Amino acid sequence: MCSCFTLFIVLYLLNMPDESFGEMFTSMLSVNQAVSAERKLIDHLIIYIEHEAQRLEDIKRFFSRVTSLHDGIYNEPSDPIANPIAAFKLVKRLKSEWLNVVHSTEAEENIKVLREDYRRMESSLPKLEDLRGAAHGLMRLQDVYNLHVESLVRGHFQQISDPVDFYKLSVSDMLSGDDCFLVGKVAYDLEDYYHSVLWFEEAVRLFRGTEWSPENEGTLEDALDHLAFSHFKPKHFENPSLFCDYFTNGSPALFLQPIRREIISLQPYVVLFHGFVTQAEAKNIRKYAMPGLRRSVVASGMNQATAEYRISKSAWLKESAHEVVGKLDQRITLVTGLNVQPPYAEYLQVVNYGIGGHYEPHFDHATSDSSPLYRLKTGNRVATIMIYLSPVQAGGSTAFIYANFSVPVVQNAALFWWNLHKNGQGNVDTLHAGCPVIVGNKWVANKWVHEYEQEFRRRCSLNPEE
Repeated sequence: MCSCFTLFIVLYLLNMPDESFGEMFTSMLSVNQAVSAERKLIDHLIIYIEHEAQRLEDIKRFFSRVTSLHDGIYNEPSDPIANPIAAFKLVKRLKSEWLNVVHSTEAEENIKVLREDYRRMESSLPKLEDLRGAAHGLMRLQDVYNLHVESLVRGHFQQISDPVDFYKLSVSDMLSGDDCFLVGKVAYDLEDYYHSVLWFEEAVRLFRGTEWSPENEGTLEDALDHLAFSHFKPKHFENPSLFCDYFTNGSPALFLQPIRREIISLQPYVVLFHGFVTQAEAKNIRKYAMPGLRRSVVASGMNQATAEYRISKSAWLKESAHEVVGKLDQRITLVTGLNVQPPYAEYLQVVNYGIGGHYEPHFDHATSDSSPLYRLKTGNRVATIMIYLSPVQAGGSTAFIYANFSVPVVQNAALFWWNLHKNGQGNVDTLHAGCPVIVGNKWVANKWVHEYEQEFRRRCSLNPEE
């Protein structure tokens, strides 16, 4: 109960008022008045406890007297009912004394006095909007300062990225399971399921293994019920410009068997083509690449070298050497409209990632005029198409760092994006990384298309607004 008032004090110490909620929450003077009001309530509660304690003592004396009779006179070998006095007292107790104990109005009178005292003070006590305001204040602190909810529950102000308290209160207090339940309930009632999930999870953790208290509003069952529904209801951001369709790119070759296209992002423009290769094609590409696998290299000045931030092996496959590679090049041209024949595109690079295999954030396009990518004399890498040749059970996503999204490995699918803007400048939003593989054997095939001979095709294909 007291912890609710602690929430008010914490919020004001951090100077985080919310003018949209109740008067008590928006005034430090009112919070101080609330502290005084609770002191008066404590005095009333002490009187109630004293009266109830006296009533319980009377009941204990009655219990002791009746118990002693059953341990004494009623345990005698002679028939106790033969004693007319004992029989009279037994009948009297059952008809009168037990009736007075069971139907005593003293308990009702004691609680009635406490309730009347509370009712007289009710106008000076927090309202529902004050409790909601305090809960919103906690959630605001959580968001603005990126606070770890579990630490906040323990009375510590720790950021998710730093276990050290960035602010220490002179007097701290912990939140109970019921406190967390009420914060979660405020978010839940406003359909803010992101916050309700976090707070209901803490409520469940704290409710487990503890006995329910009569002052609690919530229970473990309540928290679990609300948590389950909150997990069901979170709404992901929906962009109406992102969609899935069956795509032909205007090509007659795709009319009868269009490709399944999923628009992942508009800036940068990233598309996932599902079912781009068959299982057999993926298997053959892996097989043809195995003999030529060598430690992957990266551009280093005018040369290429191995690097610790790219853990993989790769091989290059030519169209002339393997029929499946030629078919793949034709398919890429159909869905992108781009010329992928050397020297306007590089040979197909097949990559197999190692233990914890990854590729740290990088651009596919050259960022320096001295890059070895220009040796083909066909300009910079205008586009990338990356084909997932195997499933990955965990990890291995392609993460676009600045654009703040990632694409998980989808077996047999192909990921496409433009590396350059129309003016030829590199698109910084294409900074991407291959996340470490946790479980699985990740194989991909990369095709990099260069600028020259692509100008007209870029205007007519895939993303005309790019």
